[in-house]
Amino acid sequence: MRIGNTIWLVGLSASGKSTLAEKIVRYMVDSGKKVQLIDGDIMREEIGGMFGYTREERIKAANIYRAMARLLNNNGINVVIAAISPYEEIRRKNRERIENYIEINVNCPIEECIKRDPKGLYMKALTGREKHVIGIDEEYEFPENSNIEVNTKEESIDESYLKIINYLKQSNI
Repeated sequence: MRIGNTIWLVGLSASGKSTLAEKIVRYMVDSGKKVQLIDGDIMREEIGGMFGYTREERIKAANIYRAMARLLNNNGINVVIAAISPYEEIRRKNRERIENYIEINVNCPIEECIKRDPKGLYMKALTGREKHVIGIDEEYEFPENSNIEVNTKEESIDESYLKIINYLKQSNI
């Protein structure tokens, strides 16, 4: 059995990770591939208050996403993950432990993410009503080793998507 791939989209909240991840999943399904989406926001809803938003809790959540991805990959299922993954420690462990790991940096300046802010997260953080918000009072360690980077401020979602799909095709995925 062929081992599946893990495509992990990283970036700030409101950068476009989930939108791009959903489009990638649709592409893979339409191409006849087995695929599972793991979205950080949805996972947090599903597992309830099991993890908070401190550095340690974010790392624990990423460990679970990684373990799920490996399990699915080992059964021939591709996995697309959309999760902030703000620390190099998370991304380094992903590269070390996931055999067919592809990291996509969904780059978008914090100012643009604040403008978009669909969940009102940044406004809450800026007014002191929310703590541990990446990019505001928690550091985001900019990825340096991603396989591909898209810039969702400069590119439309469709342009970013096509850039990703072209990369995946060139990588025979």
